[in-house]
Formats: sequence, C-alpha cells, structure tokens
Amino acid sequence: MYMRRVRYGNAYHYVIRESYRKGDTWTYRDLVDLGENPESYIHYVGGNGFYFDETLEEKLEEAGVTFSSEDLEALFFPFIDPNIRRIILNFQHDFRRHRFSSDIPTSDSELFEKQKQLHGFDKRRMHFLRCGRVDTGKLEERSWKFLNILLDKSRDERETIIEEMERHLRPREIKSYVYTAFDLQRYFEDSFVKNNPIALDPERVDEAFFDAICRLNKDSMFFDGVPDYEPEVLHPYLRKYLIIYFDATFEPLFSWDEFIRGIFGAKERSAYRRWASRSNMSILEACKKLGIDPSRWKELSTKEITSVYRRQAKTLHPDAGGDHEAFIKLTEAYRALIAFKLRQT
Repeated sequence: MYMRRVRYGNAYHYVIRESYRKGDTWTYRDLVDLGENPESYIHYVGGNGFYFDETLEEKLEEAGVTFSSEDLEALFFPFIDPNIRRIILNFQHDFRRHRFSSDIPTSDSELFEKQKQLHGFDKRRMHFLRCGRVDTGKLEERSWKFLNILLDKSRDERETIIEEMERHLRPREIKSYVYTAFDLQRYFEDSFVKNNPIALDPERVDEAFFDAICRLNKDSMFFDGVPDYEPEVLHPYLRKYLIIYFDATFEPLFSWDEFIRGIFGAKERSAYRRWASRSNMSILEACKKLGIDPSRWKELSTKEITSVYRRQAKTLHPDAGGDHEAFIKLTEAYRALIAFKLRQT
C-alpha cells in the first residue's frame, strides 16, 4: 500500500492505493479516499499513544487487504505528530526499510536481470537522488541497491516514491537533476562539457529538453499499466518537470577543480593547476571579465549573473571554436562572482 495525493476538481485528496500484478504488467487500484486531511484518521489518546480510525480499517478489510498496525504507521507517517514521529524512528531503526520494502532476489545476477526491467528514466532519477551527480557512469552495467526500492511497483507507486525523495533536492540541484533524469547528455556527446550543463549553450539545452520530454511522453513502456495515458497530452507525471525546468537555473554542483579534472587531460590539468594556484580573482577583475559594472554587481541576482556569463560563453566556448584559456578565465570570473554573491546571503 502507498498514499498518493490526487487532484479532484479544485481540491487535492489523499488516496490509499495498492500496486498489483495484472498479467505481465504492474498497475494499481484505489483502496480508500481519505479526503483532504489524512490526519483526521489519526486519534491521539494522550502521551505518545494513538490509534487509527476504525472506519479506515473496515474499508481496507472490505477491499480485501491484509495489513498490520506497522503498515498503517508507515502509510500515515508524514501526518503523525512530529514528536511521536521522532520516537517511532528512535525505536524502529528499520522503519524506512519497512515503508519501502520489496521482495528482491538474493543473487546478484537475478537482481541485475530484474533491475534491467526498470526504465532508464527511473534509474537516472534514482542515481542523482542518491549520488547527486550528473555523470551517471556505469549505471546500466550492474545492479545497484538504491534501485531495489522501485522493484515490483506500479508506475504510480514509483512516481510516489520518487516525488517524496525529490522534495529533499536543494534549489541549486533541481535543474541539473532534470538534465540528468532526461539524459540530455546524449544530445551533447561531442562536447567535453556534456556533464556540466551550465557551460553548454542554453538554447541547445532547452531544445534537447523539449525533444526528450516529448519522446518520453510517447514511450508506452514508461506508462505501462497507467490507465489514463494519452500520448498526445503531456502526462501529469511529466508535467511537473516542464515547470521546474524553467523555474530553476543551472548552478555548479561540484568544485571548480573537479570540473577541470573532468574535462581536460593530464597535461592540461597540470597546466591548469599551476595557473589556478596563482589565481586569486577579485570582484573588480571578475566584473571586468564579465563586462559587469563593479558598482552594480551587488544589485544583480545570481540568475542575472548567469545570463551574462552564458551570453559571453556562447562565443568563447571551445565547442563553438572559442579559445580554451579565455573560456576558462571567463568561467572562473563567473564562479568567483557567484561565490561573492552567495556570501552576501
């Protein structure tokens, strides 16, 4: 069982659902509509004691569901009193594992075969949520424990699990997360900065995103078992990514040295380290390099500074025939100014 927030007209309801196997497909069914406030089904008796409304248990029994008190605690956990939640976590160290438990094979080979059935979009999302990296490395070449949470689940339940994890993304990670999830790197295979989207042509990245989200929306394998799937209409599972992609901006996810190590060979890295060790760019120098009035830089937002950087990066970018050293210095100026800006907040 899992709980899903569903829109009904102008209001959102919380619905208890269950994934089940239908032939070769995992799909889901509604068990109980909890209305707008699941907390109304939790009754407190003083101290740290509580119980769930009898009508809830009756409805689940009528639906033919076998459940325990631990199942209900896991289901309603986000709505339980915060003080009691802390106590539950202190005394039940395997609580989260219980919430997202799944029968998984014991052998690595069986597990790998089962994980191969997971959609690439799911794997890339989970990889970023687990590791925070744009470069997914050898994700498809072996099994990974963090993917087990998605096994034997319907598309709807997988989306519920992933949405809960996405709420913990930091603002600076959001756009890079979407970039990684939709595998936009594949549109820039010829670029040495394909895993650093902030350095790519933003218009080309936008075009790649539109193409990728449209392709995924027409991917029947991704929507396997989804009853309301219409390939000509952007599904709500994907609609949210369209919104957050254009609401967010790319920000560096790793240090400048890590970026340089990733894009240059050993000889270039050695030269860069010697150059970087002497580099101590001031605000005045950074503003000059970016063409920003030093008296106005404090008024600019990080988004506006990023826009200035991108405009100049288009002409200096090595992929566009620009000069490597000039591009590096421009990007260092951008990095320095963003760092100064962040220190202000």
